[in-house]
Order: sequence, then C-alpha cells, then structure tokens
Amino acid sequence: MKANIKFSLAALVLLSTGIACQAQQAQPAPQPVQRAGQSLTKEQQAALDKQDQDVAQVALAIVRLIDQNKAGEVWDQSSPIAKQIISRDDFMKKVAHDRASLGAPGMRMPMGVKHYRYDGSGNMPAGAYLNILFDTQFSQASQSSREMVTFILDSDKVWRFVGYSVR
Repeated sequence: MKANIKFSLAALVLLSTGIACQAQQAQPAPQPVQRAGQSLTKEQQAALDKQDQDVAQVALAIVRLIDQNKAGEVWDQSSPIAKQIISRDDFMKKVAHDRASLGAPGMRMPMGVKHYRYDGSGNMPAGAYLNILFDTQFSQASQSSREMVTFILDSDKVWRFVGYSVR
C-alpha cells in the first residue's frame, strides 16, 4: 500500500516537473495570463493549451488522492508558499471537514482551467496561478459541488499545488 502511495506521489512530482519543462521549452517566457491587446502565436497557444491539459491531469490525480484520504501526501508535495500559509495538520483537517458531509465522490466533470495573476496587495501572495475546476457529484449531496485545485508558478518556474477547496 505504501509503495503505491510513494509511486503515485513520485509520478505526480515527475508529471508536474515534466509540465514545467515542456512549458518552458515551448514558451521562452511564461505567460500565464493573456493581457488585453496581446495575442499569442499558434505555437504559443498550442503550448499553453498543452500545459493546461497536463496541469489538469495533475489536478485530477490530486483530487483522487484526496478522495483516498491522502490529503497529507498532497500537502507534502505542495509549494513552499502553501506550506507557509497552512500547516499539514490544518490542511488535512480542513479538507476532512469540507468533505465530511458530502460523502463519496461520484461523477466528476472537468470544468476548465482559469489563469490568474495577483500583485500581492490582497490576501494572496503575488504570482501567477492556475485554478482547475471540477463539477463533482457526491453521494450525500443533493446537488453537485465545485472542486477547485490551485497551482502557483514557483520561483523555479514549476507549477506546484497550493490549494484545494470544495463548495
């Protein structure tokens, strides 16, 4: 069992590192948010689309680990920024609390990737972020819930997990 967890986490780390490497090779400078008036070349847009698909696959692996009550392992692989914001124990408690009344996850539909950039003036650290959204039906909930997995582009230009929420 522990070998499967270690293998899953190793695969998750390798996949996220691979995503960053592909994105860096495909785009000379990361452009997580397209600004008004700027347009991407076909190659840049294709690289961005591929990056989004790859990060969405990592996000799906993360929610599946959370489904298996492995939130601690998810936190272990998170960005240093996430580790400054919330302790491992508090993250595990928050995820368990948020998911407790929902029951087991059933159908989960991807809802897309959203790019954000924060300047650090609010409660979010400055940086580029990706939110991966899922519309998920849980066994004890009368209507579907929105799961969100958030990544930040760390200083080493690797997208890393920074947060999870369900509403």
